[in-house]
Amino acid sequence: MTEWGVIPAIRVRDMAEALAFYRGPLEFTLDRGGDGESNSSLTRGDAHVMIETVADHYGDEYNAAIRERLGTPSCIALYMEASDLAAFHSRLEAAGVRIVDPLAERPWGQEEFTVEDHEGNWLTFWKKAGTD
Repeated sequence: MTEWGVIPAIRVRDMAEALAFYRGPLEFTLDRGGDGESNSSLTRGDAHVMIETVADHYGDEYNAAIRERLGTPSCIALYMEASDLAAFHSRLEAAGVRIVDPLAERPWGQEEFTVEDHEGNWLTFWKKAGTD
């Protein structure tokens, strides 16, 4: 069994729309949940994310805070390793996905690029520079 130390929960307004984006161009696999669910679990390689809609699973104050923050900009980018980085980048460009930061080699020894999902969340895909 694979274990993850951190599993980001990405909050969205519409589960079906989110799953179409994450399972479509971003090539995640649905592990649990679905279009009509309030929580879905997805993986892409070793990356694991949860997609959640507002569904009053938590305390009243937290539920209200989730509703208030939903759709607001965030400076967080989730980093996910992608061994097929250049080809994946090309597929996302062809699919019209909004690429916030283009594919480039970074000073810290990684090649990476960042996309934005339909809710404004940023996802950075990367691999160690010089690996194929």
